[in-house]
Amino acid sequence: MLALGLVSLLTDVSSEMIFPLLPAFLSARVPAAPLLIGAMEGAADLVAAACKLWAGRWSDRSAKLRPLVVAGYSVSTAMRPLWAAVGAWWQPLLIRVADRVGKGLRGPPRDAMIASWVPPGARARAFGYHRAMDHAGAALGALLASALLAWGASVERVFLLSAIPGALAVMAIFLAREPERPAPPPKEEALARVPARLYFYLGPVALFALANATDAFLLLRLAEQGAPPELLPLAWLSLNVVKAAVSLPAGSLADRVGASRVVPAAWTLHALAYAGLAFSPSAPATFALIAAYGLYHALSEGAEKALLADLAPAESRGRAFGLYHSLSGVGTLVAGLVFGALWYFWTSKVAFVAAAAVAVAGAASLLVLLPSAQAEEKSGEKGSFR
Repeated sequence: MLALGLVSLLTDVSSEMIFPLLPAFLSARVPAAPLLIGAMEGAADLVAAACKLWAGRWSDRSAKLRPLVVAGYSVSTAMRPLWAAVGAWWQPLLIRVADRVGKGLRGPPRDAMIASWVPPGARARAFGYHRAMDHAGAALGALLASALLAWGASVERVFLLSAIPGALAVMAIFLAREPERPAPPPKEEALARVPARLYFYLGPVALFALANATDAFLLLRLAEQGAPPELLPLAWLSLNVVKAAVSLPAGSLADRVGASRVVPAAWTLHALAYAGLAFSPSAPATFALIAAYGLYHALSEGAEKALLADLAPAESRGRAFGLYHSLSGVGTLVAGLVFGALWYFWTSKVAFVAAAAVAVAGAASLLVLLPSAQAEEKSGEKGSFR
């Protein structure tokens, strides 16, 4: 568990040296930057969704989880320095998609490893710890990028230097032990063990994903209001400091009061933050709202995964996480494309308000449907899906 936390921290140091710089970097090179960002993030999430679904199935069929985790982190690490060579509009699409292939490969087996190590009553805290390390790395990455720029490094040089923490992250994976797992079922039975009750949870997850466009739009909103480029990494830093500071206590809260209560509250907070961003009067106000938006991430991420792990049986947990990630990814694809189009053809206010409305619908659907999933879990299996 500690080793995967270190891996996540180093990986996000690498990725977040790049990500907060991309909106301004792309805006200077592509006239329709909102459309490109929406298409880029959407296509990347679609590919990642497909990879996550396959990786989840592979995780349930394999006795070893670590090899695919290593492969996923390695692919992402290899892609990031290529941003320094971007010169045409289509190159960001290819680089980002390849990066997300790595994320798709590693996500379900890594989450299955964590769920295997931790008893049910502590899973939200465990996932919260992992996300806290992830966000701490993101904060450090944004801080490092800002410092390098202040010292006179070019954006391209920052992109190249991001390979160093990425390589260290790949090496750190080998410190994580393989968990003890149930014997994999025969291949012909491997896909018949995910309970149908998960539809009552994954349906709202997919709906809420339609509201959850890439966080790059937060930085683009800040840039739209005239914030200088060097302020963008600091805004990203503030966002991730909040996420890192709150993720672990938020996981403990979810274990104590129930993840089923924390998740809809977090989704409602997402809607409030987006509504605030729509009507934010100035760059300082937007900066503060971006930091406050970190509370949504901290409350939702560990609790969502803990809730899924509780609903899914151990022998098909990898596939369950694959479905969770893939549905989220497809929803995020649509969210990115629609959000970018609304921004480009209308205004940023229209885009943020529309996303806030969908987030409220997602939270409401979860409150209505989740009790059915929990009732079926207590009464026993009532069917399964492949």
